Amino acid sequence: MESAEHDGPLPEPPTLDGVSAAFPVRLATLVPQPALREIGVNTIASGGDGSWAYEAAAITYAVFWNPDDLDDPVNHVALTPELEDALKHPSPRLSAASVEWMQWMRFPSLYEAVQTHVQGSASLTVADRLAMHMWNVIANTFREQRHPRPMERGTFVDEPDAHDGVDASVIVDGVELPGVTIDDEHVLGIGVELEDAVATVVLAKHLLPLVRLELTRRPRP
Repeated sequence: MESAEHDGPLPEPPTLDGVSAAFPVRLATLVPQPALREIGVNTIASGGDGSWAYEAAAITYAVFWNPDDLDDPVNHVALTPELEDALKHPSPRLSAASVEWMQWMRFPSLYEAVQTHVQGSASLTVADRLAMHMWNVIANTFREQRHPRPMERGTFVDEPDAHDGVDASVIVDGVELPGVTIDDEHVLGIGVELEDAVATVVLAKHLLPLVRLELTRRPRP
């Protein structure tokens, strides 16, 4: 018989303010702009012997074609009947914050678009980190087009490769910094080394017209 704990509330999702406060360095994010809204964050951590440490954090954004009217149908994506029902009748196990987050599923999103990497292994270049970030975004958002096998590198054609990186520049807090870019059929990737971290940006090409590609360091709450 299933234990009662499986019927209890689901864990709260991490919040951007919570991760920002605990992360070793200030997170990189896209500069505030009408067409974007930060909606979530995923983290990578490692550890052992009861302790752990953040390695990276990636921010996801909702995107609006008409930011002046979020109810405009032009802003909305097609949802399956099952997902529509889940949004209208959310599980009672979900917290209010989780239910609120689910409403952003009605809009296009830039999944894990800006990732901040804690500077660790010297063997990983900016291009290496960018290629891995691009692989993750493609594998999670372009499955039908690229048919990756979950969690397996080398499983779809023309994967991003660090050797494909070329010099580029990116503005961070108003300063133009040297970086690297990797082009892909479905996404554009840009990486930059900061004074205490590495930031990588992966954007779906069909949403590029809506995005001002400029970064800032997110203030700690």
